[in-house]
Amino acid sequence: MIGWFHRWQSELVDATAFAGIGFWQLLGRAGRHGPQEWDAYAESWRQKGVGEFYRAPEKIPGPLVSGRQQISSPIPCDREENNTVHLRVWPGREGLKSPAMILLHSLFSASDVGYVHWASVLNRLGWTAIFYDLPYHYRRRPKGTWSGELVFGGNLIRSAETIRQAVAETRMVARMAREAGAPRVGLWGMSLGGWVASLTLCHEPDLTCAWLVQPIPDVGTAIWDSPGGWVIRRQMEARGLSREQASRMLPMVCPSFGKPKVSPDKILLVGGRHDRIARPAQLQNLAKEWGGVHYREVGQGHIGYQAMPMAWRWGTEVMPDLFERQG
Repeated sequence: MIGWFHRWQSELVDATAFAGIGFWQLLGRAGRHGPQEWDAYAESWRQKGVGEFYRAPEKIPGPLVSGRQQISSPIPCDREENNTVHLRVWPGREGLKSPAMILLHSLFSASDVGYVHWASVLNRLGWTAIFYDLPYHYRRRPKGTWSGELVFGGNLIRSAETIRQAVAETRMVARMAREAGAPRVGLWGMSLGGWVASLTLCHEPDLTCAWLVQPIPDVGTAIWDSPGGWVIRRQMEARGLSREQASRMLPMVCPSFGKPKVSPDKILLVGGRHDRIARPAQLQNLAKEWGGVHYREVGQGHIGYQAMPMAWRWGTEVMPDLFERQG
């Protein structure tokens, strides 16, 4: 009975959130394209390869600095506000020479209050915390739009470019942290941030660890088989774009097609038992495909407040050599 109630509660919370997200997507402010434009885009990148898709800039803009920092995105787009990367840096016990964790937030995140709290927790563990505004969120959202609205707004080309931009920027920030003297750099991502972190693990060498909280393992499932994708499905069908056509970029944007460059024992995957976006069965399979990384579950859907604190608890437990708890 309790299990049934938790599932019902989780589905209700998710359904309410997805209804609001669907309303923003119906506004159509992300732009639009037809099947021919998508086919040309997908074929172009399939020929160039995934390595080129997520290529990091050859030259970083310099090392990290404490406090707030703004740098240009290595992959500019047609929305000027989104072309500036905004960082907040809280140095660890040894200043910027402390190990560093990059915090990657969830889709439609509108407040960084919770992440500021987790930055202070990381500081107590001796780590530098780096909070990074993902594309089209916070200070990067174009005027007249909601935070994150343009990431998944029925324009698959913009969505793919957003993921490409986010991974390239995360790689750049990791290199900036190392340039500043960080001996180790890790990733802690939630939902969209977990998805970006998962892809970054497959392309950026010299990362130390990752806590991946409900990352999207299969974008096709999230769009075509989940309650959160109903507006995108409707928009794609209206434009004559089939699931088969949309799936041509899946090997580029799904973590399940890649292999992390980090040891499996330094990766934690956290799933939601009632999550229909990042489904637990898919995450469990990803954990096996990635060599047996740590997998844990919380009793929530895709939206909830259990996963982040439990990721901290489990992450420090399974990687005690990296995290020394301070009182």
